[in-house]
This record gives sequence, structure tokens and C-alpha cells, in this order.
Amino acid sequence: MSINNGSIRCKSHCQPSKTVAATFMTTWQGHHFLPLVAVALLLLAGCQLPGFGGHESGKAVEAAKNPCVVLALPNSGPFAATAGKIRKGAAIAQNQLKTGGTNLRLENINTESQDWLAKLASLPPMCTVVGGPLQDRKYLEARKDGILDKKIFFTFTPGLQKGDEGKVAWRFFPSPQDQIDALTHFVTDDLNIHTYGAFYPSDTYGRRMVELLESTLGKRHIPVHKAAYDAKSPATWSESVKPIINPATPDGGKIPVPQTTFEALFVPDSWKHMDLVTQSLLYNGEDRLVLMGPMLWEQPLAGKKISKPEKFELAIFPAAWNGKRAPKALQGGGNDFWVALGYDFVNFAVTTGLAERASAADVLARAQRASSSIKAMAPINWDSDGIGRQHLYVFEVTGNGSSVANPEQFRQKRSALLERSALRMQGIQVENINAPEPSVKADDIDAPAISEPVARPVISAPVSEPATQVAPQAPLSTTPRPSYKLSLPARR
Repeated sequence: MSINNGSIRCKSHCQPSKTVAATFMTTWQGHHFLPLVAVALLLLAGCQLPGFGGHESGKAVEAAKNPCVVLALPNSGPFAATAGKIRKGAAIAQNQLKTGGTNLRLENINTESQDWLAKLASLPPMCTVVGGPLQDRKYLEARKDGILDKKIFFTFTPGLQKGDEGKVAWRFFPSPQDQIDALTHFVTDDLNIHTYGAFYPSDTYGRRMVELLESTLGKRHIPVHKAAYDAKSPATWSESVKPIINPATPDGGKIPVPQTTFEALFVPDSWKHMDLVTQSLLYNGEDRLVLMGPMLWEQPLAGKKISKPEKFELAIFPAAWNGKRAPKALQGGGNDFWVALGYDFVNFAVTTGLAERASAADVLARAQRASSSIKAMAPINWDSDGIGRQHLYVFEVTGNGSSVANPEQFRQKRSALLERSALRMQGIQVENINAPEPSVKADDIDAPAISEPVARPVISAPVSEPATQVAPQAPLSTTPRPSYKLSLPARR
């Protein structure tokens, strides 16, 4: 029913009864007060006026008082423990909401169940916002099933099928591009470094991460000097990195002097390989580079004691979890990024107010407004295309694992290290400097299996040839040279 120009119209599902009509006529004839009678007639007939708790606003009110959020996560398999942490964070948020008067219905769907999609589809329409899945293959199952048209998915995956994000599903998880953006912002904008290299495993992940780095830096017209290595043969890494370090030894000397033409080196590999990566660099005389790692370093470094932290003084990596900035409910032992993910997602999903499948534009608008509810992880926002971007923190490696990197302190630490390295390369004894070891043994590392053919080292930028041996030269100067590039001494 609606009112237009003083007349009353009823829709097919909202017909006033004869009793109501009679009441209307009696009241109108007796009091000549049509507006009041019209409102009474509408309410008695079971119709609603806009702003008086109508069908749509009723859903919104119900969603606000009794919202429903779905988690699509595995109960078994290799990701079960991770899923358990996400559910823990979600439960903490649920309890907080209950204390505030919001009765959250939290549905858990086991994605390892054969009928998980059927169970998800059977949930009422108000249970429309889904967090997960964790695995790409499970997202593809949902995509093929067609349930993306019925539910609103915010996946816990680093990426989606091309063309899906912002159209049929959204991402609530950091992407590889988010990692590259955080690293390059810190290195270039905060440290004022504009020269980069990459030393990476010749697998799909390593190549993909380096491609993103090249694309990102290419927009700034910054080239990347590259060398790949065979993760199965760590004994060859010293030779693999040599072309971009280009070490040379002064006549009669023993300490290699690197002719490196960049200041920051990206190593997209797991933390367990970093000891041998740094050893391979030291074998070629290089210990001055800012080492940039991926988010893969976060979990292995959490609360871990580093035996030789001086080897990683300039090592950094991105992460979405900063325990010191976490809400009070998540502070304390046992909580990490995954707990924060569950906590933030529940609060975010409830804040969107979504109680039924909506258009992509509506989902985006609500997600943008609800982004302020993300407080346990690094901030997330969605651009005009619906692409999620998480503004990750940058951590540095310390003797106790890691801590958030302070740009000014990092610059000072780097300056001191450059001076120490300059003295070492000129034969002056300096404390706390790692002498390069003669070789790297394959037995020193448990190399991961690689399912694709091993690629040969790739060099994308020309490097200078090692200096040829010349007649005896004058003694090296003892003046520290803090420049990132140290050359062999010129003849006097």
C-alpha cells in the first residue's frame, strides 16, 4: 500500500479487509482527519510506511540486533590448527558483542566435509556474509557451485581468480602486492634507497614475487638486478649470487671487496634458508645490504631467539599483526595474526549490516564504511574497483625474533654497519663482524622439494667484469667509506 496525492493504493500482498475499510470510512466521516486515519489503516492492514519499520528496515533492525556471520574453514587436515585460531578470535569478538547487547549467530561450516556447500546454501538468507575459505581450491569449488551468487564471500586467501575480486567475491587477507608495497615504501620512501636486487629460488613463488617487485619498481623507473638459485642445491648459492655481487680481491689480499650496484636485496624465501643465504653473500664479501623478506618470516620468528642477530641487522619483512597495537582482548600469549583475523572479521561483518545478498556496489560501499572496525590487524581498505589492500607493518629481525622497524633508528643502524664494513674490507679488525666461511655444504639445510624443473641463474641487468690483477698497489686507506659501493683502491 502507498499514498500518492492523498489517495491510498494497496499492493497485492497488502489488501485492507472490509472491517478495516469500514473503520476508515467511519473515522473519516466523523473526524475528517484523513492523514491520521490513513496511517492507522496502513498499520491495521499489515502494511508499512517508509521510516515506520518497513520490510527492508525490518531486516536491517534484525541484522543489527541478531546478526549472523559464517566461517567456512576446515575442521581437519593441515590447516585445521590455523582454522582453530581464527575461530578463537571470532569467539572472543562474539562474547564482546554479547556483552554489548548484540546476539551474534556464528555459523561454522567445515570445508573438509563433502556437503559443505549444501550446508552453506541451507542457511537462512540473513546468514549471508561468509569468512573464508582458507584454500584456493575450496574457493574454486564454491565458484563452480554458483553459491557466490547467493552468499557474500570475504576470502582468507592472498588472491582470487582473475576478474572475481570486487565483482563476485572480496578478499579479507593480505596479498603478495601488499607485501611488496610495504617493503618498497619503507626502503625507498623511508630509507631513500633507489637501487634494488633480487636473489630468489627458481620456483613459481619466487619468480612471481620478483615479477611483482619489478612491476612495482618499474613505475618508479627503478631496475632490479636479479639472480636465481636452485633451492635443492644450497652448495651452489655462493656461485649463483656472485654475478650480481661481482667480488674482487686486491692484489695480495684475502678479503673479497664486492662491487655491488644496489643497496637492498629481495629474498622471497622461507626463514629457514636465510642463514645460508647470508652466508653465501658473506662468502662474496657482501654484508651491507638491506635484506627484504616476505611474510613467510613472521611465524618462524615469533618469539624466537636468533643465535647470530648481527647477521640480520638490516633484515626486514612485512606483517599484518602487531601485538603491541592489538585490542586489549587479544593482548597476551598465544594470540597471533590468525586470532586477529577471526576477531576482526566478525566485527567487520557485523558492522556491514549485510543481511542478504546485495549488489557489488552495495557490498563495496558497506565494506568501505565498515573498514574502521578492523583494529587487531593492519588496516584494510577497498578501492573503487573493490580490490582490498592491507597496509602492512614492516618488522626488523632482532635477537628476540622481530620488532616493528623504526625508520630513523634503522637509518642510524645502517650507517654504523656501512662504516664497520668499510673498515673490515680495508683489512682493519672490527668487532662483531662476520667473516665469510669458505663454502656452504648441502648437508647444512633441509631443502624443500620443488615440483618443477630447476632454472639456471637469471641476470636481468649488466654487471661489470671482475677487476684484473695488476701490479702491487699502495696500502689501503684506513678512512672509512660509508658509501654502499666499495671499489678496489686506485693506484697512486
